[in-house]
Amino acid sequence: MNTQQEVMVSLRTQAEPVLGNGAAARIREFENGELYVEARTASTIWAWLVDFLLVTGLSVAAAVTYYFKSHSVDAAVGASVIGIVGLFVLPLLYGWFYGNGRGLGALFTGIRLVRLRDGGRIGLGKAGWAMLIRTLGFVIIALGVLNGDVTVTNGARTSIDVRETKRLRAAGFVRKP
Repeated sequence: MNTQQEVMVSLRTQAEPVLGNGAAARIREFENGELYVEARTASTIWAWLVDFLLVTGLSVAAAVTYYFKSHSVDAAVGASVIGIVGLFVLPLLYGWFYGNGRGLGALFTGIRLVRLRDGGRIGLGKAGWAMLIRTLGFVIIALGVLNGDVTVTNGARTSIDVRETKRLRAAGFVRKP
């Protein structure tokens, strides 16, 4: 009797001629049994970096603009409030555009954030929350990766390599045998 692990090793070996060694090694299974190719850790980190820089850059730009355009005596206080509030509000707004799992960072790196349960879209409500956590936690996540922790899933969502997953399925590898 083959264990789950032995089945996945066999499947990766069969898919290797189609995908190559690197992508075949990243084949995983959703909870519903469908197969996918997990995104590279580097691609995920780059996507998070792009999204982080976009959101924090917009927050800082709004604060700086207010500071220089305001005629208020307390312009620095107003700018600080705008910058801090922006760090919480902009990720939520940006996340709503991320409901299909493809923010700008994901588009640039060719990945998509999906539900581990079935590979489906994460939806608008969860996307805003996911973007908020990733934006505010990016520095902590990046430091963890630099320290050797390459865990990039949270138990409910994961990032897939869109191109390699399409190639996997086009080759007939949709579910484990």
